[in-house]
Amino acid sequence: MRDAPHWREKRYPQRLETIASWLARGLEYGATGLMFMLLPIGPFVASAIARDSSYARRYRTTVVRGAVHARGMLRDRAISRYLLRRRRNTAVAPKDRIVGACTHCGNCCLNRSCLFLEFDASGRSSCRIYGSRFWGLLNCSRYPESRNDIELYRCASFTVLPAPDTPRHRVIPVWRVEVPGAEAEPVER
Repeated sequence: MRDAPHWREKRYPQRLETIASWLARGLEYGATGLMFMLLPIGPFVASAIARDSSYARRYRTTVVRGAVHARGMLRDRAISRYLLRRRRNTAVAPKDRIVGACTHCGNCCLNRSCLFLEFDASGRSSCRIYGSRFWGLLNCSRYPESRNDIELYRCASFTVLPAPDTPRHRVIPVWRVEVPGAEAEPVER
């Protein structure tokens, strides 16, 4: 006999998940198309976001990198993953434990195609907008959030440890407490 459906299955049937996924993907195509149409003003927008005029000074390079960035966002489904992740309740499945530290390889930055990504002479990556308010709104500020993120970007820096077995219901621990100077009296009923 099948267990009773979880409350999430009752409230959000699979059909609604599919519809939400298609809507998110449609919004992603629309937003990416808008980014491609607005590429001519992209260097000025990037300069304002990064507070660095070099994007506008290197106009042609920034336009090309902006196109690569938009293509990378579409390829990695950055917008739809962001929208669906914010919509879904992450408390349904037990959370895996993610361990590791960033090695600055740049893979998580849209597979090294982010407009704001730079590499130094030793090959270590850095983000030009790291820590800004705009960066806080992006997926990259929460990376890695799940096993899927690590697998998508083939990240060698982080690994996922399976979540420990947790009881399905809340467990309240009970301890016997000894009170000094008090003797236990039998209780009669």
